[in-house]
Amino acid sequence: MAIRRASLETATERTRAKLQKRAKSGPAANERSHDALEATTRERILASATRLFAEKGFEGASMPAIAKASGITAGAIYKHFEGKGELLLEVVMRSFLSSPLFAHSSERGNDTTAMANLAAAYTEPALKLVRQLSIEVHSGAARDAKVRHVLSKFNRLAVAHYSASVATAQQAGKLDPHLDPDHVARAFCILIMGLIHMDTLLPDLVGDGSWREFIRERAAALIGVGRVDPSSKNHSDS
Repeated sequence: MAIRRASLETATERTRAKLQKRAKSGPAANERSHDALEATTRERILASATRLFAEKGFEGASMPAIAKASGITAGAIYKHFEGKGELLLEVVMRSFLSSPLFAHSSERGNDTTAMANLAAAYTEPALKLVRQLSIEVHSGAARDAKVRHVLSKFNRLAVAHYSASVATAQQAGKLDPHLDPDHVARAFCILIMGLIHMDTLLPDLVGDGSWREFIRERAAALIGVGRVDPSSKNHSDS
């Protein structure tokens, strides 16, 4: 009987210890669970917003519609985003970061031939969503100061990035040193802005192989790939 009582006491102590441990870890575990749920909800909102912005445009995609597509109430969406402008801003930033302009590997960051390949990539069917969202970004920028701010910042970063790539290629003797890197970068970005309208202007050429190669060649010519100042070449040979 004493042995049984001792066993019960030991079991009771173990149970009490487990309960105390759960009590201590409970708030932290609950907080982690809540954070994970919030992150999942936010991801659903962003996924639905990306699709609806692309399908209906900035004006046509309402916050209640985005909330419904995300499986939450219209009021709950405002726990994550103040308004449609902020939501589009987040979608824009994600689409930019996942676009070929920034997705290429870091080791090719200063390779101007990669720029021509990136321009060609914008003719592919797989980038239809990126093209559509890019158009909505410009539409939204005309109506929302936050979207306008991030677009302006992105444009400055893009120009600086490609200007640096051109300057590096010039220093390596791959491009004509008389080319203005800033002008080349701006012209390249304008080419990209034109390509995002392909689904409206040239839908039959989306995914066309010969068109893709033509764009690659024209982009290379715009950047100055293969165009080296003869005087600088002769100077280097001497």
